[in-house]
Amino acid sequence: MLQASAKVWVIGAASFTGQHLIPALQQANYNVDTSAVDITDLPQLEGTLLKIQPDYIINLAGISFVPDGANASIYAVNTFGPQNILTACLKLPRAPKQIVLASSSNVYGIQAAEKLNEACPVNPISHYGCSKWAMEQIAKTYSDKLNITVTRPFNYTGRGQDIKFLVPKIVDHFKRRADSIKLGNIDIWRDFSDVRWVAQAYTELLSVPNNELSFVNLCSGRLTSIRDVIALLEDITGHTLKIEIDPQFARPADIKRQCGDNEYLFERVPGLRQVEPLSAMLKWMLEAA
Repeated sequence: MLQASAKVWVIGAASFTGQHLIPALQQANYNVDTSAVDITDLPQLEGTLLKIQPDYIINLAGISFVPDGANASIYAVNTFGPQNILTACLKLPRAPKQIVLASSSNVYGIQAAEKLNEACPVNPISHYGCSKWAMEQIAKTYSDKLNITVTRPFNYTGRGQDIKFLVPKIVDHFKRRADSIKLGNIDIWRDFSDVRWVAQAYTELLSVPNNELSFVNLCSGRLTSIRDVIALLEDITGHTLKIEIDPQFARPADIKRQCGDNEYLFERVPGLRQVEPLSAMLKWMLEAA
C-alpha cells in the first residue's frame, strides 16, 4: 500500500502531459509537487531539488514541437536539462527511489522491423530525435548511482494538446465544421495513444521496483494513418472536410510507418489497461468545450 507521504516532483507539470498526469498521481495517493524550474539552470535546479527532496521525479520538460526552438535550444532543454536533473540528484542526502525521464520514439528513426521494441538499434533522423538519444546516452553514465527509467512514448494526444499538433488541428477543424483543411502528407501511419492512458502508465511505472537503467515504450501497438483519422472523424461527426495538400506542412524526413511494441511495458506493469480504440479518444476530444 502506497504511503501518502511519497512525494513526486513533476518537472514540466504545466505541459500537456502534466495536466493529465498530476490528477492520475494524486488519485494514486502520491503527494505531487509541481514547482516550476528552468532545467537549463543548474544552480536553480539544485536549490529547488534540495528544497523539495522528492521520493520520485518525473521529467516532462522538453521541446516537443521542433519549430518551437532552434537546434541549440532543443539540445539545451532536451539533452543537457535532464543531465542537470541527474547531476543535482547526486547532491541530495537521499537519492530519489526512481527518476523517470521522457525520451521519444523518435530515437528509433527508420527501421526495417514492422513493430519496434526496446532492443531495436537507435537511428534518429532529426535534431529532436538526436537530442533525446543523446539524453539517453548521458543517463547511462549516471546509472551506477541513480535508478532511472527512460520512457519512449510514441504518438499520443487528447484534450488540451495545442492545435499546432496534427491530430488536435484536425479535430479542431471538425469541431468548427470547417469547409477545408491544409495538411501535409496524410498517407503516413503512426501508433496513437490516449494521453490519459499515458498518464496512467507513468503513474504505474513508479510503483514498479527499478534498480537499473531501463527503457520502456509507451504505445498502443496499433498503426493508424492520418487518412484513417480523418475518416473516423467524418464517421463520428457526419461532417466532411476538403483536404488541401500543402507542401509547407510536409516534412521531408517524415517516417512513413512507425509502430511500437508494448510487450515489455506490460511485463513490467501487468495491471495496466490496454489502450482504448482511437475512435473513443477522438470522441472525447470532440466533446471538449
